[in-house]
This record gives sequence, structure tokens and C-alpha cells, in this order.
Amino acid sequence: MTGHHVRVWLAGPIATELNDLATAAAPRETGGLLLGWWDDDALVVRHAVEAPDRQASRSSWNRRPGVAKRALNIALQELDHPLLGYIGDWHSHPEVCGASGRDTQSLAATSLQYADPLVLLVHLPDRTLDVRAAHRGHPCSVSVSRQDPRTRS
Repeated sequence: MTGHHVRVWLAGPIATELNDLATAAAPRETGGLLLGWWDDDALVVRHAVEAPDRQASRSSWNRRPGVAKRALNIALQELDHPLLGYIGDWHSHPEVCGASGRDTQSLAATSLQYADPLVLLVHLPDRTLDVRAAHRGHPCSVSVSRQDPRTRS
């Protein structure tokens, strides 16, 4: 990891998982947790886990701690991959607009709890992703790749 720059590799089924979850929830937002691992100085984003918010609307989704913890535990058990761990959050925006100020503030606050940077993916209805990262409360610059040849299944 170098300074305030994070390389993010979107690996395996992550893009499809995000699209399927966002499409199923439309026209409301949905979101959850990202699972992956660090590979040298890059963050490999491998899976998206949904943490439903019953109060989600067209412009709001909140991560409920109890729901998120249960979703994380179930996913880690079912996926049974030795490298997988929590690496950030994701949510959908039914309208074409990137991460909000609230989104980036939440990412920064959550990153204070972890030694490594965290990533936030915001899925947009045109299937693009707004990718953000933060480390120790500060935003990081990000470069994104769709797949790395070293990505483990």
C-alpha cells in the first residue's frame, strides 16, 4: 500500500452480484458488505453481501449493524474462502448520481476502525460503479481494474 492511493481489483462475480442485487431492489436502494482481501498493495474485491434495510427508499439505505454482522457471518461460512474478509461497503443508487457527501463521510468514519483502507462501491443504474476509498478517516485516490491475473478464485 502506498500513501493515500489504493489499487482496487474488481474480481470474479462482483460486478454481476452488485447488478443483480441492485436490480432486484429497484426502485429502492440496497446495500451491504464487500468481501475480499489485500494482495500486495491492492485490494481485491471478490463478493458483495446484501444487508437489507427495511426502511430503504429511492434515496436512502442504511447499514444496520446487527443485520450486517449476521450477513457477514453467514457469507463467510458459506463461501468458506481462507482469504475473504470485510473490506468495505456497497450500496445502489437508483438514479445516476455518485457517492454523496454522507456516503463519503460514513466511509471515512468507518475507516477509522481498521488498519487498512476500506473501499465503497456505489452501483449506478447504468451499471457503472463509483469507487471510493478511505484510510484512517481520510479519502484516498483510487485506481480500478476489472480483473487481475493473480486473483484467486
